[in-house]
Amino acid sequence: MTGITPITLPKWGLEMSEGTVTGWHLAEGDSAEKGAELVDVETDKIVNVVELDQAGTLRRIVVPEGETVPVGTLIAVFADASVDDAAIDGFIADYKPVDASFEPGADAPAAPAKAEAPAPEPAKDVKATPLARRAAEAGGVDLASVEGTGRGGKVTKDDVAKAGGGAPKRSPEEVRAENDGVHASPIARKFANEVGLGMKGLTGSGRKGRVSLKDAQAAAIAGGLWTRPATVSRGPVATAAPAGAGAEQPFTGMRKSIAKALVQSKQTVPHFYTTVDIEVDALMDLRKGMNGSADEGDPKVSVNDFLLKACALALAKHPGVNVHVSDTGVTPFEQADIAMAVAIDGGLITPVVRNVGGRGLRDIAADAKALAGKARDRALSGDEMTGGTFTLSNLGMFGVREFDAIINPPQAAILAVGGPRREAREVDGGVGFVSVMSVTLSADHRAVDGALAAEFLRTLRGLIEAPLRLVS
Repeated sequence: MTGITPITLPKWGLEMSEGTVTGWHLAEGDSAEKGAELVDVETDKIVNVVELDQAGTLRRIVVPEGETVPVGTLIAVFADASVDDAAIDGFIADYKPVDASFEPGADAPAAPAKAEAPAPEPAKDVKATPLARRAAEAGGVDLASVEGTGRGGKVTKDDVAKAGGGAPKRSPEEVRAENDGVHASPIARKFANEVGLGMKGLTGSGRKGRVSLKDAQAAAIAGGLWTRPATVSRGPVATAAPAGAGAEQPFTGMRKSIAKALVQSKQTVPHFYTTVDIEVDALMDLRKGMNGSADEGDPKVSVNDFLLKACALALAKHPGVNVHVSDTGVTPFEQADIAMAVAIDGGLITPVVRNVGGRGLRDIAADAKALAGKARDRALSGDEMTGGTFTLSNLGMFGVREFDAIINPPQAAILAVGGPRREAREVDGGVGFVSVMSVTLSADHRAVDGALAAEFLRTLRGLIEAPLRLVS
């Protein structure tokens, strides 16, 4: 249809099948120039930003924040000012998803055509999510007075809730008087009056901008005026929920990806576990000396960096562990590309340090630090998260003594590292205290036998207890 441009959920990577809309950078009615950020989409453990290829005006947000939809789904509509709301409603109703099976790197969906933008309202000069705008409208909060804590200083609904904590509450009569002049369905108006929601300024999703019950409920939730009741099972056996239980919180895209991978691993991979204790005093002394003598600007070397290098050298000596496993066989790798587990808000990411065995410790340290920082900023690329041949998971900094990690298929093994502890041991014919660290190898028994796992750990222990071999 002339003057209307659909924006669909793009496909990033061969395995991407769906994405979760986590934040709109524009609100309905906003105009933006080429290159402006439109929406954040969370895929498997990373957040991608959809940018505009051309200038245009966002007329309709089809998929709200928090919803997960398949690739190719219509998520927004850009249109010229000459296109009326009825035409946009009809376009959305008749829209058929395009084939989203294009290869990564293919051209993105067509960008919106340039349209003249109306003069911005004062509130629209403030960077805020649509939910934050709804919350501000519902609570009578001036967005310009709210300090944003979101990405790039954007105001979130939580910021609005905090700022509106002391706002005067309007009387039921004032709310009803405001809502009488709003284009809304009767049930939406009744609901809004009951919870004290003023609907003036709300953008409705119904025909010609009519506010629906769903729109009113979303605004009431955003404004802290209403909480959606939890769904109650109607099965034959009633189960009492614990006191104070809230509504179920849906998994984020990242958590769903993690859950799917872990369930698949535990259900399909025959894990077995082998643990050894390793003395680490020599490694700690070497690390202290290296960091103390480092030139200005050189990266500090962490215990994890030593462990990465030790794992790579052990994998080179025992290539049967450095493989990918399938139902029909194994694929060996000459190079050790080691994934390292990085904890972030809402989940776990495993960026990959490439060719660890062929690099020096300081080079490894710089790369590992950069990848961990990008992981915490949710800025990793797909290439930086895939292709690992082995994984290292270190919880020692949390005081964990030892643990069993779950293998990340198709890899054959993962090493779980605990924190050092002091133990009494025989030293030079007497008794002395040494620092000991426990490491546990989780291995896929389809490809790795117990003897191979034990030999790998023996080699690893030798490298860590004589750490000069890691810097030579």
